[in-house]
Amino acid sequence: MNELPSIIEEKIQELDLQREAFISKIKRMMDNNRTSDQQAVEMEGKLLAYFSYSCNMVGLKDEDNLIVGSLTIHNHTSKPVNQVSIGLIIETENEYQFSGKYVTENNQMSQFTPVNWKRMLSDEDSHTYWFQWIGDEPMHPFSTISFSDFSISWKNNNPFYCSIKGFIYTDETRSGVQVNNKISIQVS
Repeated sequence: MNELPSIIEEKIQELDLQREAFISKIKRMMDNNRTSDQQAVEMEGKLLAYFSYSCNMVGLKDEDNLIVGSLTIHNHTSKPVNQVSIGLIIETENEYQFSGKYVTENNQMSQFTPVNWKRMLSDEDSHTYWFQWIGDEPMHPFSTISFSDFSISWKNNNPFYCSIKGFIYTDETRSGVQVNNKISIQVS
């Protein structure tokens, strides 16, 4: 009968070790969740913007090469974003044509063509393009909008270099947010 208390004590010690291991595991899991929450809070409050694009290059002289691009903006905030504007800066010394799905003061698209951007004309720089979001206001939390299918074309006569940078401005981010990537093309 003396063996029974020692067996019970061993079992109690074994259960204590299991309990401690279980508590440690729960604490680690809680710390990991806290880290994930902190990362979510760090991401909270930011706009994410990036370009996607494709190129159509031709081999014949006097034919048009083409870049078709889109600028996508994600609202990673829990609040609406008001008065979204974008600026596109095209750095090149070559001649090119810019077009896209937008309206101007003088050129209002028909009601059958869905257009969500208005071009703001500026005399400052012929290589800078400003657009104001005229779609549903405000940009809702955790939503996405796009300036889709803008294009830059140029004749395939000479070497060509072009870099396109973008900036996003809103009532909430008056100092602006730079687009995460840029479009850069060089054709020899």
